[in-house]
Amino acid sequence: MLSNLPAARDSFIGRQQELTKIDQLLRRHRLITLVGSAGAGKTRLALEAAERLRRGRTDRVLLVELGDVEDSRSVMPAVAAALGVTEHGDEPIGQTVVETLRNMRALVVLDNCEHLLDPCAELVDLLLNRCPAVRVLATSREALWITGEVSFHVEGLPVPSTDQDLVTTVAPRNDAVKLFVDRARERKPDFRLTPDNTAAVALLCARLDGMPLAIELAARWVPLLPVSDICDRMDEPLELLTLGCRKTSPRQRSLREAIDWSYRLLAPDEQFALRRLSVFDGGFDLAAATEVCSTERSAEPVLDVLSRLQAKSLLTAIPGTTRFRQLETIRLHAREKLVAAGETNTAFEALARWFTELSDVLITAPLSVPAEVQRKLDDHVDSLLAAVEWAADRGDERLLLLTSALADCTARRGRVGQARALLRDALRRPFTRGDYRCVALNHAAWFAAVQGDHDEALELTGEAARLVRELDHPALVMSCRSTLAAVQQSSGELEASAENRTECLRVAEMLGEPLARATCLVDLARTALRLGKTDRAMKAVTKALPLCRASGIPARVASALNTLGVIALMQGDLEEAGDAFHECLRIDGENPMSGPDALEGLAIIALSRGQAERALRLEATGRAMRRTVGVVADPFWEQKVSGAMRTARTMLSAQEANAAAWTPLTPTETEAFIQDELWLDRTDAAEDELDDQERRIVALLATGLTNKQIANRLGLSVRTVASRLQRLREKLGLSSREDVAAWGAEKAIG
Repeated sequence: MLSNLPAARDSFIGRQQELTKIDQLLRRHRLITLVGSAGAGKTRLALEAAERLRRGRTDRVLLVELGDVEDSRSVMPAVAAALGVTEHGDEPIGQTVVETLRNMRALVVLDNCEHLLDPCAELVDLLLNRCPAVRVLATSREALWITGEVSFHVEGLPVPSTDQDLVTTVAPRNDAVKLFVDRARERKPDFRLTPDNTAAVALLCARLDGMPLAIELAARWVPLLPVSDICDRMDEPLELLTLGCRKTSPRQRSLREAIDWSYRLLAPDEQFALRRLSVFDGGFDLAAATEVCSTERSAEPVLDVLSRLQAKSLLTAIPGTTRFRQLETIRLHAREKLVAAGETNTAFEALARWFTELSDVLITAPLSVPAEVQRKLDDHVDSLLAAVEWAADRGDERLLLLTSALADCTARRGRVGQARALLRDALRRPFTRGDYRCVALNHAAWFAAVQGDHDEALELTGEAARLVRELDHPALVMSCRSTLAAVQQSSGELEASAENRTECLRVAEMLGEPLARATCLVDLARTALRLGKTDRAMKAVTKALPLCRASGIPARVASALNTLGVIALMQGDLEEAGDAFHECLRIDGENPMSGPDALEGLAIIALSRGQAERALRLEATGRAMRRTVGVVADPFWEQKVSGAMRTARTMLSAQEANAAAWTPLTPTETEAFIQDELWLDRTDAAEDELDDQERRIVALLATGLTNKQIANRLGLSVRTVASRLQRLREKLGLSSREDVAAWGAEKAIG
């Protein structure tokens, strides 16, 4: 067996599934090209695959390194040099290579073909045609595009979970983390994963997208810096990741050089597009890319350029979507090029203009924002934040409108307090454009109202009302009046609220906006219910529900269903109420703006059926959900729920009532209840299955101690405590250490 493969100098980590797949492909196909971005580990994967193959089904493995080959005329001589043949008289060197390989079972590994695609394609075509037993394994940032080629995409290593509850047990088994630890030990032999550094290592690997070269370069800093410090410096990874080995190619010593190599191979229009796309943080779709990239500088259709960038491993299509993303290191390199080209403001102006056009609906139809617009804003929320920051730095008056759109996205993710903070900051600026300021005031008032800050909400609605009178925007007037009505209802001014909501409905019908009409009908139904007019309330919400369903917006449907459920509950129809609340949870159960009402409604229904413990736990789950975002219940509804829970407590012993009232459903239990209406009781049998050490850990956890404090108390290592906690979660069917602590408190484990 002949081979010129270099002997490995360090361990090969992970990629077992990829190796198996490549081996299977080499059995069936004669040309496999490993395609991937800079630093993905294509070369090392190809060498490992070739090393394993040469032990069996081939006579010779030939590595041809093309990274330092600069022109097409040198490709065939590079193959000849690797093969160990020289020119014979007048015979061309290519003919000599072909004659040598003609009757040989050989695997030719062509490494780094991206800058020599045409000559490499010609070479491979020649070998496959003239040498029937030869197979080729190529590595490139772009496919060779010849007949018979199978492209195998090499991504980064799977990144570890950074979830606080899982990281200490999951991260040590993750291949990206294993690679970091292995390479760190080369520089610092006593380096180990510890409870203090595991989360930082996991976050570092995740921020580097699992890219092996980046991870290896980051690990070289371990002798100088704690992992947490390395992670903190990842905002500028191209500066940090530069400590390569002297004997390696310059492109492997620095992440910037590795990426720059790809950039220099691009056509001018591809370089231009890649620079412009660097303004997108977190992915983008074709429409967004078109807005940012379409100028006289880039004559090619944007989709065509995106396709070429994806083929060159500089863009990644996000699976299951029509969206793209750049690896973070590639995006930051492209941003450097954008700055160097003096195009930053031009690119961000295009981005801000696109977001402004999307957000204009907050002025023209604020109660009828289409689902498609919401989805686009949510999909590009990270880039929207970048546009907001750019507008703030420039003192651009569009900041108020863009911040309102960002606040909506933020609130939809359950971060209402953060949405309010964004709006407060924007409203402090002395911008004078009335419609933009009015939108921001109206949003800020609404968020203040849902968090129970009545005085602030009233002040903001007052300013918005004064400002909107000067504007010719009927839909915006309606929206401001709707917010005022909500504030009035929360403070008990029911007649005034009903009057404003009736006027809003009239305007919505005049404007011919079905979704605004549905919103106004649901609002009117709630006010009518407070006034004791249940029949009128039911009539209004029944009209609204089909319109909400047609909108395709889960939050709107959930709002109507919750209102329907409360009305049915007040009318004594428990079956219809239960159906409405359950459907609300299935449609939008994770939304803290609608989920709590539905859970509390089901708690009241459970109480009506004599299930006091279930009622208290469902109410506790809704209460916990509200607490995560600081959203308060409608006073009328809060009074109904509180009264029902007081009744539930009288049906249980004090100990049972307290345990249930402070034991919300776990995520697993909540999911089972929402999806299948299954009630998963925590069994007493699980308590009997605990050994003495587990009981002591649960007891200490219930007192609020950390893993480290528990380890010190029991004379154990922190890793042992974390491992035992993981087994406890599995044994008890709980998903977090907080759930274990709550269970221990409930059972009075001691």
